[in-house]
Amino acid sequence: MFASYRICRTAWLITVLCAIGWTLPVEAAEKGITPNEVFSEALQIEKEVDLLKRHYDITGVNPGVSVEADVQFRHVWEKCYVILLKLSIFRRNHGLPGFAPLALEPNLDLNPNLNWAQTQRILSEVMIIKKLLGIPGTVSPATLVQDKRPIDVFNKLEQISYAMDLLNGSPVRPSDVYAEALRVNEDVNSIMRKIGTLDTAVPPARNPNAQPVDSLNAAFVLLNEIQRLQRQLGLDITDFSAFHKTDNVVPSDALNMVTLCIADLQVIKARLGMWHQITPPAEFHEGKTPTEVVQLLGYVTAKLHLVKVQ
Repeated sequence: MFASYRICRTAWLITVLCAIGWTLPVEAAEKGITPNEVFSEALQIEKEVDLLKRHYDITGVNPGVSVEADVQFRHVWEKCYVILLKLSIFRRNHGLPGFAPLALEPNLDLNPNLNWAQTQRILSEVMIIKKLLGIPGTVSPATLVQDKRPIDVFNKLEQISYAMDLLNGSPVRPSDVYAEALRVNEDVNSIMRKIGTLDTAVPPARNPNAQPVDSLNAAFVLLNEIQRLQRQLGLDITDFSAFHKTDNVVPSDALNMVTLCIADLQVIKARLGMWHQITPPAEFHEGKTPTEVVQLLGYVTAKLHLVKVQ
């Protein structure tokens, strides 16, 4: 009886308070973070990576090559993912356990807030590395910049990604590309299960002479299939032709394109209602070559070609 009295009294009190203008607490509105703020945080990451390079007497120069493309916020998010991936490699190189970078639930409209959150994960991981390895030094506070677009943030992160290669003492390896291609394969498998598509695809023949340029080309063929599905689902597509190289192609170029494919698969999954189908962490396999990368990407492309959503 006493419990019932307390419930009634609480309900009566809330009614009275509402009547005089008091309202129950509501969830605070999400702060709108701009690309300018994300770019400022990317500059902080660049300072921290430069500090690490000075500590290890690494003097390599970043070529500073930028591209012009209408990349979306989801592509910026994936570029942060690549930097986290390279920080994991750095950890292993220095006797620390590696880690799997965070994967996000599929989202139709990823915004700069989530890009900013990725920059904070990177900065936090750098702070952890400095603490555990006893690396001294701090960087200057962030300064606000103006008129930055997603592509500006993307290009700055690409420069940082190159600096991470210098810091790690070697560029990305085909094994790293293969691990991300496996993540694409898992995404495609989940889409096929959702649609009810039977896997009758056949892996292409191995090309023992495959080079990184072949891996990049295979990633673009896969992208064509992804964009076919995007069109069928009424989704906007992004022109990635600025990323299509034919000369001086290295595994990092292929990794870049494969991770962009992962980003664009997320909007397909979101459109199909696969809101909680998170892409699994990369499963690393040592000793992979462009031959295995090209064959796996070809197989994934053949499977995705079977998927029809109209």
